[in-house]
Amino acid sequence: MSEFAEGTLEENQSFWGNLPDVQGYLEQKLPTMDRSLDTYFDKNMEAIIEEWGLLVENDLLDLERRVNRVTADINQLVNNKNILNERVTKLDAMISDLEGKVR
Repeated sequence: MSEFAEGTLEENQSFWGNLPDVQGYLEQKLPTMDRSLDTYFDKNMEAIIEEWGLLVENDLLDLERRVNRVTADINQLVNNKNILNERVTKLDAMISDLEGKVR
């Protein structure tokens, strides 16, 4: 042992055992860029989302529902295209007939 060592090994271990949070404490107290950014974003996230018009999960779910609804409408129109064409032909014939009667 050196001339500066005091006490036994067990006494030294018990001293450090009483300070288990020294490393965590120092990590919290020393500022880092990551910690500063995390703190800033935690405090200001709502304002940032509002200011930049960012999408949140609820917005994405709403957009997904709207896309699904429009896709279903388009599919229905494509499937009923022949029926719509027949109706247009009949309406065109009726309009031509009415136009002929007016003249």
